Amino acid sequence: MTTTDTDPNEETPTQPAIAPMSSQWHWHPDLPVKYSPYWNWPPKFGALGKWIWTNWLLSDRSIFLLLAIVVAFWMQPVGPEQANLDFGWMALVFIRNWIFLLIVAGGLHHWFYGIDGQGKLLKYDPRPYMKRKNALFKFGYQTWDNIYYSMVFGATSISIFECILRLAYANDFVGTLSFGAHPIWFVLLFPLLALWQSFHFYAVHLFLHQPFIYKHVHSVHHRNVNTGPWSGMSMHPAESLGYTSAVLVLLILPSHPVHMLFLAYWLMIGAASSHSGYEAIWSKDRQALLVGAFFHQLHHRYYECNYGNAEMPWDKWFGTYHDGSDDATKRTRDRKREMHARGRYANPN
Repeated sequence: MTTTDTDPNEETPTQPAIAPMSSQWHWHPDLPVKYSPYWNWPPKFGALGKWIWTNWLLSDRSIFLLLAIVVAFWMQPVGPEQANLDFGWMALVFIRNWIFLLIVAGGLHHWFYGIDGQGKLLKYDPRPYMKRKNALFKFGYQTWDNIYYSMVFGATSISIFECILRLAYANDFVGTLSFGAHPIWFVLLFPLLALWQSFHFYAVHLFLHQPFIYKHVHSVHHRNVNTGPWSGMSMHPAESLGYTSAVLVLLILPSHPVHMLFLAYWLMIGAASSHSGYEAIWSKDRQALLVGAFFHQLHHRYYECNYGNAEMPWDKWFGTYHDGSDDATKRTRDRKREMHARGRYANPN
């Protein structure tokens, strides 16, 4: 996912706006890359309104929320039968999540890299997605490698935690929130969970970049420099469990199963969309859906920067922020040389 300053009142152009592009990229959003306007002081309510419009209503987040509502209230609501371990309802959780990831990651891959649905329009990396055989990847190909890790470990990890939380809700081990009793908190919990995910991701990601952990765990994910939709959940099993464990905060935070599912889909489906390598789906001469995350694309290119996401300025606060500029690239490379000299650089390549 990404942040953008698109004005919702502007007419939709027939082609994306052409701006000066950095020589490092085929396309990128306006630089410097910005954080969400939550942190502007004094508050800029106009910018906040535009950001909410674009990043919550016209992006993949709206899909996460819609899917969470459908599953929580109609497809598989939490019920008394989930108070006990049972193959039936637990199998439905795993199968549903495998299918959702297959549809979203597979669909995005088919659009961007299968039928080449929009060519290089809004594609970040100028290099072609790797389709040739490469011994670096399991089965010899990036896509098959990514599908294996995503389906076997990624979707499985989030399914395990979803089952744990469903047991907790069904047995009243955690407080269950209803919209009727607490409408304000019920609604506010969605953006608050997004902020929590930002903190959790930064902390876990920074740990994964410690040299020993990187070598044996996180390097599986970072083999994907030029990413695709299947790259998002392509992780070592230990990383998959750490990454998806963000949902466990709901064991101590009063919530409704719809909040759990929203966060779960943010982690699983959002990883597919944010690693797609494109800013947005462009169809019939207009932007159909915002999916990309150039902030994180910078991390895959330069490694030791942008450990968090654009939801909260953790990287800016702790000196690991790359805003997409040439100056930021120079600072990041200087930092990597210093880390290498001290034996703290995780990726020696």
